Amino acid sequence: MATTMTPLQPGTEAAAQVCAFAIFGTDIPPVDPQDYDGSWRITLHVIAEEWVGEGRLERHAARTATAINDLLDTQRLFGEGSPEARTAGAALKLLIDKCRIYGITTDELRRHGAQLQS
Repeated sequence: MATTMTPLQPGTEAAAQVCAFAIFGTDIPPVDPQDYDGSWRITLHVIAEEWVGEGRLERHAARTATAINDLLDTQRLFGEGSPEARTAGAALKLLIDKCRIYGITTDELRRHGAQLQS
């Protein structure tokens, strides 16, 4: 699985760990001090590599694919504008946002069973 990082604005180097927590939330793996030199670019790539090594990206893609299918089922059952569909869509948005950050593509989501239109 290809991993790409969404670049942040310049000037954030001094706050690398703060940026990492803002992007990855509380799901951030521990970063070894020797891997952290104050550069947000290096820190975020180290975290992404940890996620790949632990299989977290694969699990996130599978979880997102399931949420997509659940949303489609909810929309079919209750209608697209229903409160149930809006709730499912809001939960899915958070998962999709992380997919963008980690570079998870729609093809990878399809591989995990997401029933997306081509």
